[in-house]
Amino acid sequence: MTRTVEFFFDFMSPPSYLAWTQMPGIIERTGAEVAYRPMYTIGLHDIVGNQSPVMVPSKGKWLGGDLQRYARDYGVTLNMNPHGFIKILPASRAAALAEREGDLKKLMAVIFPAMFVEGLNLSEIEVVGSLIGKAGLDSTRYLESIGTDEVKDLLKSNTQEAADRGAFGAPTFFIGDTMHFGQDRLHFVEQDLTP
Repeated sequence: MTRTVEFFFDFMSPPSYLAWTQMPGIIERTGAEVAYRPMYTIGLHDIVGNQSPVMVPSKGKWLGGDLQRYARDYGVTLNMNPHGFIKILPASRAAALAEREGDLKKLMAVIFPAMFVEGLNLSEIEVVGSLIGKAGLDSTRYLESIGTDEVKDLLKSNTQEAADRGAFGAPTFFIGDTMHFGQDRLHFVEQDLTP
């Protein structure tokens, strides 16, 4: 039986991006499967009483350097988005819709690089629409859908599920009942997926 890792992520999260860059190798080496699960980390923090590490200035400063060290180790580019706090909800809701429709990997392949390589302003709905189209999806339908309660509830449901299962930040990985938090725990994820 193939093992599956559920990967709860947020497009605002640099560690989620870094983990995403490494997941294909882990899946190839282990023969496992990955189920990507978008969530809204700010909402998760509200539910569980957590806060972003950048809210602690010394921790935020240290984290930036640590993430660059991981990016160098992984051989990937990590550019902190120059637009500051991004209103990520439209992209996150689009991801929730794409998850339901089986197109999430296509969307992630354009959104993560746009955020952490190209430095695009994903607060601008036109940018999100362009990226949805670049992923080969119907941007008009997506942009209309992400404002509906139905799609908003998809993202809320994923976020609540993550909280209910013990998550407190992004990225969070579940392999059955075992939870791992942070891209710096990918070696444990891989160990648990290895037959």
